[in-house]
Amino acid sequence: MGTIRKRGDYQFQAQVRRAGYPPQSKTFDARKDAEKWVRALEREMDTGTFIPRSEAERTTIAKLAERYLIEDRVSEMKGRRQEEQRVNAISDKFGKYHLSAVSPAMVTEWMKELGKTRSPQTVQHYAATLGRLYKAATVDFGIPLPLGNPLTSVRMPAVRNERDRILDANEAKRLDAALDKSRGQHLKPIVQLALETAMRRGEILGLTWDNIDLNKQIAFLPNTKNGDSRTVPLSSRAVAILKGLPRNISGKVFSTSMTAVTEGFQRAVLRAEIEDFHFHDLRHCAVSALAKKLSMHELAKMVGHRSPRSVMRYYKQDDADLVRKLG
Repeated sequence: MGTIRKRGDYQFQAQVRRAGYPPQSKTFDARKDAEKWVRALEREMDTGTFIPRSEAERTTIAKLAERYLIEDRVSEMKGRRQEEQRVNAISDKFGKYHLSAVSPAMVTEWMKELGKTRSPQTVQHYAATLGRLYKAATVDFGIPLPLGNPLTSVRMPAVRNERDRILDANEAKRLDAALDKSRGQHLKPIVQLALETAMRRGEILGLTWDNIDLNKQIAFLPNTKNGDSRTVPLSSRAVAILKGLPRNISGKVFSTSMTAVTEGFQRAVLRAEIEDFHFHDLRHCAVSALAKKLSMHELAKMVGHRSPRSVMRYYKQDDADLVRKLG
């Protein structure tokens, strides 16, 4: 049964004790609020829907974020630094609120605010991080959430950032010539491998000679974007590109950085007078070329997508090619 005791001149302490449930107590400024709280808890216990509130009501987002980072929940993430930045930004925004105090409406308003200066994709990343914090609270730290995860009732912003930009024959020639003038000795073979294999920039820069078998014409990628390993078949041209590279003591195929490749590539694109083309667009070019040789399932396996549907984001075939195939 619930009991209400007066504490001092202005407060009322409500308590609910029921067999099979941990004792619950809370202090209110008004007796009617205490009575309402008791009735609500007893109703939940009667119907079997009671979830303890105390820990969620005393754990702030700041404390949760601190624990999330201290216990190294982001150590295995590829975007660890970005995740840490998002967690800190969330702590700055909601840190003083308890877990049970953050509502879907508050999250929606926060996402609108973020959307004024950030892309829909970036807003989604921030929202996903907040969702992971709440999931860690329940799954990893055992904190019951009587109101659930507020992210489950929030509509994510639509992301329309798909690109289908590929080089035409003339642009490809200009880019090749511009790459010949590049100061970075590794830039041209990196671009050539990207076009030949559809590997991502990070995958190419992560290549080691130990994971390449030129006789079998395969390259093994132990750690890819989606967390899976995969083996990439190498064409005879890809093998020739790799054979022409010098070896260094580090064992890495390319001893250069992501930043150097990105900046060098953009300079080459400018010299070639090619508009609106980024390094990742090379993957679109490669997938579209490989689609003429491989089935969709084979292509999905080669480029590291779990389903042909994912490949279609990168695949672009000229209408004239389809007409020629139809005859």
